[in-house]
Amino acid sequence: MRVSSTMMLQNYMNAVNGNYEQQAKLTEQNATQQRLNRPSDDPVDYSRYLSYTNNDVENQQYIENAQNGVSWMKASDNALTNIKSQFDTFVEQVNQAANGTNDGTTDNPATASQLLAILQETISQGNQDLGNRYLFAGQKDKTQPFTLSDTKVERGLTKTLDENQSSFFGKTVKINGVDTKVKGGTQVGNLNQMLSLKGSDGGEYYLDPSTGYIFSKDFVQNGYKDKINAGQTSVTAADAVGRITLTTKSALADLPANASELSAGNLNATTYASQTDYNNLTTNVRSDFINQYFDNANNGALKGSSNITEAVNGSSLTFSFNTISQYVVSYTGDDNKISMVKLSGDADETRDSVNLTGTDVFGESDIFGTSHGSATLNDLLTVVAEMDGGNQAWLSSDGITLANNAVTTLQKSQTALASRQLAYSNAIDTMQNQNVVIKDNINNVNGVNTAEVMTKLLTAQTIYNISIAMGKNILPKSIADYLS
Repeated sequence: MRVSSTMMLQNYMNAVNGNYEQQAKLTEQNATQQRLNRPSDDPVDYSRYLSYTNNDVENQQYIENAQNGVSWMKASDNALTNIKSQFDTFVEQVNQAANGTNDGTTDNPATASQLLAILQETISQGNQDLGNRYLFAGQKDKTQPFTLSDTKVERGLTKTLDENQSSFFGKTVKINGVDTKVKGGTQVGNLNQMLSLKGSDGGEYYLDPSTGYIFSKDFVQNGYKDKINAGQTSVTAADAVGRITLTTKSALADLPANASELSAGNLNATTYASQTDYNNLTTNVRSDFINQYFDNANNGALKGSSNITEAVNGSSLTFSFNTISQYVVSYTGDDNKISMVKLSGDADETRDSVNLTGTDVFGESDIFGTSHGSATLNDLLTVVAEMDGGNQAWLSSDGITLANNAVTTLQKSQTALASRQLAYSNAIDTMQNQNVVIKDNINNVNGVNTAEVMTKLLTAQTIYNISIAMGKNILPKSIADYLS
């Protein structure tokens, strides 16, 4: 077969152009330090490269989220540490006053001023921000969460039961067919409380807002112990001075009429389908009653007449609520969590939240159904007011309990925050390790060996130059003559 000059020239040009394209490809790889610069370079590897790149971008975003979350939590932890130090000082001062170290007339008012200053600093710590975002305001993080009132309010006074009192003044109710012992008083966070009353006879009394029964102060503090010594394990209706109707909407479980009925197991005639049903009922009943007398928009300040107008079965006494003149703190944040997602998938409040709200740090509510997000702060302000009044007896019981409860509530929030911070720190370590793997995958599929590329490029250039030089001498006169 005859090979024409045209065919020789065409084959020569194809070889030269192919060599030139190889040079161009190697030059581009050397310049970009990437093996794949377009899908046509290697469709299969380019698809893998895009997948690895997406993984890298996603992983980097999760690392940034987690690092931002840790920064937020470190700032929160620092504020909580300061608050804990202030609360410890507060408890120490209350213990000293309660144990008689202070002179009730002269020392206690001075101590009260110191305690108020401590709480003012606590409120300042609660209003800490990071980048103009308040740490403890929930998702309303552009709004200052805590505000101390300028004036004092007449707030209802409570009686906080200790463990022995909570047990004795509790009752057994049938929940889902099972006799269940519930603690006495109204459960508020970690506390069980009653409301303090003054009788028309000048006596002091306590009202259990979960049942409507009223007991003398002496019986709640001391007399119940005699009942226990006599073998009575729980309170009965006979131990009360009377009972008021808290609400007509629902029926509350009654107390056994007397010790004999208690022993006979005649506990109550009202049953509940579930613990939730019982809890909801007691909360609703308490709200119906307390909202008649206390302003839930003003942290439990007494409103209107302080007299209880309902008839008190078994007694001709008239009762009014005892109050304490004190400052109050209001919380204007919310309970929503701020999520900085550190793992793929939907955001999970428990797993991904980085903030604590006022409710987490200072309690959800008080017995009045108020002080949302500032409950323990208002309890401590009650302690300040009682300290200022020199009420040693109250400080030695309720005061110490309220102060310790504020510390307990704070410590729970610190523990929860520390656990999440550790989880985020561990996640950062894991994702940074994963980042190394992803980078290796990207490099394996798209990286270049610079020395190898340069060697190939020099080889291709040499071959190209030799091809041009030889071509002009071998081929017939053609464009090859003009390429040298």
